[in-house]
Amino acid sequence: MPKVLAKKDDNARVSPYTKPKPTKRQTSSKSNADKENADATSTTKPKLSKAAAEVQTKYSDFRDIPLDEFAGEVPCYDDASIVRRKLSKLLTDKQIIPGTNKKWTQAGMAKEMEELEHRMGAVEYHKNSVGPSPRSLGTFLKKNGKMGGGDSPAYYWGYVLLEKLRIWEGGKKTKAREEAESQSVFTLFFPRTLRFFSCASQWNSPAPVLSNLFLLIQIFQRPCP
Repeated sequence: MPKVLAKKDDNARVSPYTKPKPTKRQTSSKSNADKENADATSTTKPKLSKAAAEVQTKYSDFRDIPLDEFAGEVPCYDDASIVRRKLSKLLTDKQIIPGTNKKWTQAGMAKEMEELEHRMGAVEYHKNSVGPSPRSLGTFLKKNGKMGGGDSPAYYWGYVLLEKLRIWEGGKKTKAREEAESQSVFTLFFPRTLRFFSCASQWNSPAPVLSNLFLLIQIFQRPCP
């Protein structure tokens, strides 16, 4: 008996169902979620400048960056108000301490100053000050005026800390900083011959010259190590 072939169903589907397209709202929601996840898991570091790359290749720790010294101390070319503003910015911006995953806090900042003092050696402090500490830093940050807190160890070590960070990050000197350096007798002093010269722009006013002379006298009165 011959086989009877089943009649082909014209309505039978031979291709897979197509995936429904997401609505505009669903697409937008998904892309936003993906973006947030990407930002949270991204490990891409910001591109370093050429100067920063060279410094960070030479030194593995920003604390090891050497600074120019005069008579065993780092000359401070920023006044207390500038140092205070820069330190406060590190705290408010919650920047990361280089080489760690910790953000800047007053306690952490004071600890870094103490570490710098340990590595570079203590300097002569005003009156009964004994070095940087959380207390001295907190007091310094509450001062005001150009030289308010200028006698605090937090001013000196805060400047040293900021200068090392500036070099580590490849930051350039400001115009005000360059002017301060050009007007400083320290940049034109020759220890071997004990000769010094003041910038020509200072001769219009004897005050900077006299103040620098006073500083030199104080330095040379210190006992030799």
